[in-house]
Amino acid sequence: MTLLSGSEVSVRGAPWLVRAHAAFCDELLDPGYPCYFGSQAEREGFLRYTTATEDDLEPLRDDLTAFVELSRANPRHRHVLVVFFDHTQDESFDASAGRFWRTLQWLHDHDPEPWPANIPSDPDEAEWEFCFNDDPMFAFPVIPAYRLRRSRGPGSYFALCFQPRRIFAGVNRDDPGGEPIRRHIYERVRAWDAVPPHPVLEPMAYGDRDMREWRQYVLPDANSELPASCPLRIGAHSGRGR
Repeated sequence: MTLLSGSEVSVRGAPWLVRAHAAFCDELLDPGYPCYFGSQAEREGFLRYTTATEDDLEPLRDDLTAFVELSRANPRHRHVLVVFFDHTQDESFDASAGRFWRTLQWLHDHDPEPWPANIPSDPDEAEWEFCFNDDPMFAFPVIPAYRLRRSRGPGSYFALCFQPRRIFAGVNRDDPGGEPIRRHIYERVRAWDAVPPHPVLEPMAYGDRDMREWRQYVLPDANSELPASCPLRIGAHSGRGR
């Protein structure tokens, strides 16, 4: 499927995708939604949308490859890829979390490029990040089954979101003004969600010595104990996705 902007979804998207996008944007574009960078990206046309089915992930691999190339060619734009899956609105939280990790594992196993030399391949390293097509990116699922952590489940369809690490330039903790921006977003999360930010993760940022980035990907609905190990099995393999 061709990557679509928000305005293109309403014209070229299948009826179910139009519904999924509309429900997603009902919350994303709410003035109170915590991640105002995501809201702004949708308004400016920088979010890209596609669809996927777990029965055949090859089109998703191709779409994610094309998205990475788009992001690299436009580094000043905060492009984000949102991948909607059909017919998953009613599945449980655990089922959606499992779908997310299985999809990431498949993408890694079929990555067209080797794991980047400058990113640790061990998820237990502080600077580890999921990578695809030689690009590090923050990945997380949109899970409608969230009941307390509403900011992670906008809309009514399961989706995957991919945010290239480059789009965080200017808002990282070590950037001028980065820490105040982080604090402000967490304040908005407190106002939006029915549960506070996870107390273990809130004080940390990417690259901090005790940070394990994969734990930020699938946040528990309540502030329960975090998993001890990453579900992904990463190998610094040669590209074999084609």
